[in-house]
Amino acid sequence: MLKHLTCLTVACLLAAAGTALAAAPQEKDVQGLYEGTYRADGYDHKVEARVVATGDATYKIFVREPTPDGVVKYTFDGKTEGDTVRFTGTADGAKWTGAWAPGKITGQSANGETFAIRRVHRTPPTFGAKPPAGAIVLLGIGAKTFNEVEIGKDKNGNQDTWHPVEDGGFLVPKKGFRSTRTFDGSFRLHVEFKCPLLPKGRGQGRGNSGCYMPNGNEIQVLDSFGMTTYTGGGCGGIYKYKDPDTFDEFSLASLPPLEWQTYDVEYRVTMKDGKPTGKPVITVLHNGIKIHDKHTLQRDARPGRFSFQDHGNPVHYRNIWVLPMK
Repeated sequence: MLKHLTCLTVACLLAAAGTALAAAPQEKDVQGLYEGTYRADGYDHKVEARVVATGDATYKIFVREPTPDGVVKYTFDGKTEGDTVRFTGTADGAKWTGAWAPGKITGQSANGETFAIRRVHRTPPTFGAKPPAGAIVLLGIGAKTFNEVEIGKDKNGNQDTWHPVEDGGFLVPKKGFRSTRTFDGSFRLHVEFKCPLLPKGRGQGRGNSGCYMPNGNEIQVLDSFGMTTYTGGGCGGIYKYKDPDTFDEFSLASLPPLEWQTYDVEYRVTMKDGKPTGKPVITVLHNGIKIHDKHTLQRDARPGRFSFQDHGNPVHYRNIWVLPMK
C-alpha cells in the first residue's frame, strides 16, 4: 500500500511539473507580422497575416491574400490553450483551425487544405537615417545633450527628465517635449518611434502619442497594428481630419508594437515677403509607404515649434531631425 501511494505521489509530482513546464506563451512572442502560404487545389498561395494581442490570452489574426482580382481578406480568432494558441475561423465556406508554435503558425481546413506562416520582422527603409548636411537634430540616437528640445512643465512648473531606453531611444517624458526653436518655412522631417504593447487597450488606448507640425496639425502616433479608430485617429492620420490612405485593420504601413517605426515628412509652405502664407502641403511616408500625397492641411501656415505629445503611454522616440528647405 505504501509503495502504491509513493508511486502515486511521484506520478502527481511529475504531472504537476509537466503542467508547470507547459507555460502559456507570452503575448509579445505571439503577436506580430507573419508571412507564408496556404496550399489549395495543388497550388501554394502567398498570404500575409497580422496577429494582434487583444488581452486576456486572446488574439485576432487578419489575413491578406493578394489575387489577380484584388486582395482577399479573412479574420480569425485565437485563444491561449496551455503552451500554444489555437486559431479558428471560416474562409471560402470552410472551417479552418491552426496552432501557434515559436515563430510560426500552422493549420488546415475541413477540406484538407493546409497553411504555414512564419513570423517576420520588417525594418523601415529609413530607420537609422543619418541627418543630412544642414539638418537640425532635435533628438539624436543616445543623445547626451538636449539643446534643441525642451520638456513640458505641469501646472506647478515641475519638469520631467530624459529617460534613456534601448536602441538609443528615450521614453516620452511627462508633458511631452518640443523644439526650442521655431520653424516657419518648408522642411523635411524624420522621426523614429516605438509603441508599447498594451493588449487590453482599444482605439486611442494603444500606444498613444503625436507629432505636431509648426502650424498645429498633428500626425498621430498610435499602435494601429490590426486596430482601427475614428477618422484621423489612427497611426499616421492627420488627427481628427484625414486617415492615412487605404487605412484599415489590414493596413500595410503599421508595424507591430515593440518595433521601431518611421515617419518621413515633406512639408511645403509658400513664403511671401519672408512670411509663411496659405496652407501647407504635406507628404508623409510611414515605414517607407506613402500615406499622404501632397495633401493640403486645413490649418494655415505659421511660425511654430515641433511638439511630441505625452498621452500617458510609454512611447519611445529617437533620431528626430529636421532639414529646412528653400
